[in-house]
Amino acid sequence: MSDTPMTADDVLRIAAYKDRSPALEAMVIAYSYHRVAADLAAHLGRDGNNWYCYATWTSKAVGESLDLTPDSPFIADFGRRLRVPQRFRRLFRATLLTLLGPSYHLGLALANRAIFLETASLAVNLWQDTPDRFLRVSPESALTPAPPEFLTKLLEKADPRYLKDAARLLLEAKEATDPAERAELVLGANIALSAYEQKRAQKALELVLYRPVRWLTRVSWRSLRSLVTRRPFPRFRLYSARHEDQPWLTRVLEEKWSSLYTRHLFSVRTPLSDIKVGRPLTAPEGVDLAACWAPIQDERVRKLAEEFITEDLEASTAGVADWVSYPDRMRFIVSYFRVYHTVAALYDVPFGKEVAAGLAEEMERGLVPQAISDMFQNNPALPTIRRKLYRYPAETDPDAYEMAHFDFEPFLEAIPLDPPEK
Repeated sequence: MSDTPMTADDVLRIAAYKDRSPALEAMVIAYSYHRVAADLAAHLGRDGNNWYCYATWTSKAVGESLDLTPDSPFIADFGRRLRVPQRFRRLFRATLLTLLGPSYHLGLALANRAIFLETASLAVNLWQDTPDRFLRVSPESALTPAPPEFLTKLLEKADPRYLKDAARLLLEAKEATDPAERAELVLGANIALSAYEQKRAQKALELVLYRPVRWLTRVSWRSLRSLVTRRPFPRFRLYSARHEDQPWLTRVLEEKWSSLYTRHLFSVRTPLSDIKVGRPLTAPEGVDLAACWAPIQDERVRKLAEEFITEDLEASTAGVADWVSYPDRMRFIVSYFRVYHTVAALYDVPFGKEVAAGLAEEMERGLVPQAISDMFQNNPALPTIRRKLYRYPAETDPDAYEMAHFDFEPFLEAIPLDPPEK
């Protein structure tokens, strides 16, 4: 791993680069989060894990779930959990690709990229003379051109006060001399960052989880009609509409599928094991669960935690009924932070040595602030872009085609954490 700290230019270059497959992009972001976590630890110590430790392993899991090739570990694991017989695995993969569709790939990748840009840009600017800004994807800004519909539909507005709280708590943690106080301030920053990024990702998460049901009930038959009549229809609007605005049957099936997926199939990746979110959260070996629930001393951190959990250990660590629910999801995440706050393994490099070296090279691709796809295509002397192992036939879906070719650079904006007084 490089000894040179990550910079704002590094974050912007990685987030703005367009010529990676979604799976590779998520792996590069995972390794970048690992670098940011280590950079923060140089200032804050390792008395408590910072938010970027958790983001490292989450983004790695996102990358694995975006790999939908014939050898995909995600599809193989999904098939095992659903107990699909080996002779039906190819049919199962084909069915899964149809149900997930291009919006799964592209929507999840866009949300992952935007959250990395916003949270990592905050971290790398903390130790500057004026750590008061972060980069944001701002489709609603008057400074940007009219955004495509999917950009406003996939990134939900989130309260920037959480980012301000996170920055203040991390800056104070650097100055704290008591290890316990410093660890508690870092915990507060972790809660604030997750409150922001989970809200930001809410719409993308709904798209990913509800998409199979909406394809079955609302899009499949319209697609057949479109083939016959040769009249296109707005697929993305059907996929991105609010759950409350769906027909009754679609709402019922969405709730049942999301609950089933949460309780039996979804898990949170850690270097120790995968945590099944539908079951009560337990402490890993060597961690005292009761000690994790010791009263929080800092009033600001305590109030942040109380927005999502209570001091009732059993209620706070209960399994999640539906991962789409922001309050229930945040309750579990905050509990997870408290239980795993001192698990040092979260600082481990999430990849083998050779893979990490390859991802470090990938991090260097691109220019600031523009991507360089044309340069690679027109100059054979430059390194070859890795060939995508699987590509959706996005040209058959105008919405997906637009997402696949989207450049969000015109929509980047520097946002002050403390707006100037009028």
